[in-house]
Amino acid sequence: MAAPSAHDRLCVLLAVRGDGGERTPLFSLTPVERTALAFARAGVRRFALTGDAEAVAAAEAAIRKGPCARLRVRTTASLAAAAGDEPFFLARTDCHYDRQLVLRFVAENAAAMGSVVAVDFRGETPARATELPRVAVWSRDDATPRVQSVGRGLAVSDGVLIGLAVATPAWARAADARRDAEDDDAPLYATPDPGAARAFQGAVQSLLAREPIATWAVAERWQSVRRSEDVPRARREVLAGAVRVGDGVVARYLNRPISLRITERLITRPVKPWQVSVTTFVMTLLAGLSFAVGHATTGGLLAQCASVLDGVDGELARVRYQDSAFGGLYDALLDRVGEAAVIGGMTLYAWLAGAGASAVALGFAALAGNSLSMLVKEKYGTQFQRPWLAEREGRWRWALLGRDGRLFLALLAGVTGQIELVLAYLAVGTHVQAGVRLAQIRSEAARA
Repeated sequence: MAAPSAHDRLCVLLAVRGDGGERTPLFSLTPVERTALAFARAGVRRFALTGDAEAVAAAEAAIRKGPCARLRVRTTASLAAAAGDEPFFLARTDCHYDRQLVLRFVAENAAAMGSVVAVDFRGETPARATELPRVAVWSRDDATPRVQSVGRGLAVSDGVLIGLAVATPAWARAADARRDAEDDDAPLYATPDPGAARAFQGAVQSLLAREPIATWAVAERWQSVRRSEDVPRARREVLAGAVRVGDGVVARYLNRPISLRITERLITRPVKPWQVSVTTFVMTLLAGLSFAVGHATTGGLLAQCASVLDGVDGELARVRYQDSAFGGLYDALLDRVGEAAVIGGMTLYAWLAGAGASAVALGFAALAGNSLSMLVKEKYGTQFQRPWLAEREGRWRWALLGRDGRLFLALLAGVTGQIELVLAYLAVGTHVQAGVRLAQIRSEAARA
């Protein structure tokens, strides 16, 4: 029998009523929309919505429009009615979960047949959500620690339940039984203090007496948005989560702080990511033209501005869930052509300045190395069916040979006038880097 996949699993969105924060849009998308879209991007195809009646109505109104309108979402009266007889993913609607968090949670738990709860064991977690239940585990040294006890008032706790879980039919029955046992004035899914985590906490407490519950360690961003005062921090987490994994040194420490500020101002405006990509492309063409006509400083400044703006299109797309495989291909092709224009302009500048044939040779070599930077990583992904991780670069990430580093070197070349020296560095460095990557890939293939 084949193991279950994410496509086979249902995701139940547990509608929890807070103090209004859970209904506030985080850059045009409410938390429940972001959660549903994150699970959809992780491969989940079926959704159910249940919980507090008022919270369900608000969540349903949000997800029936906009980018969530294409999702298959149904509403049910209880967890058991939603779940059926198979394990399912469970997520609260009053939390923002980073898409990388959801992606990893789904990938690593798609085949889980028992109950699993996502726990943040990090020390700074309580500041993210004071109302969520704490959890104590039997041993933190185990590969997958199991829950010992759960509650808001634990004297000693190891982490916080963040509201993500793989739930079993027994979990659903336990939750519904607790709901039926509650008074009408304090239903299971209602969340005025002090019962903010009653739905999730109650099911875990009831289930502990019947079966073990495994934990899954959280390492990514998330934020409770029950209260209106949680919204500003959640928006910052949304922006921070839009940063692409694997940024180079220049992108991480120089470009991203600027590009995120630009994105924050553009995100509520009718600016499309593809429009930003085209603007970046045009800016690199102008940078190459400036070098070619002898305005090296202008060319360098335009190249660096294009490098900063290059992060905005991706950030806008990821925050709005408008990113796609075609968009990534389209952006990558524009990037390569734009960089070729910059290198071509630098080569012409050096040739006109008297460098002669050596400038042309260095320019062609730098252009070839520029293409190799992407080609090796893309072919690795195609042949080995996994992405090239930035961690594999090691000390090479400080060599400024990624796209962000190459455009920053163009800035230095324009400001200092050392065009030929920068071309020589790019010509040699990019080819040496490609050789190191090939050696790493060959070693990996031999071990496999």
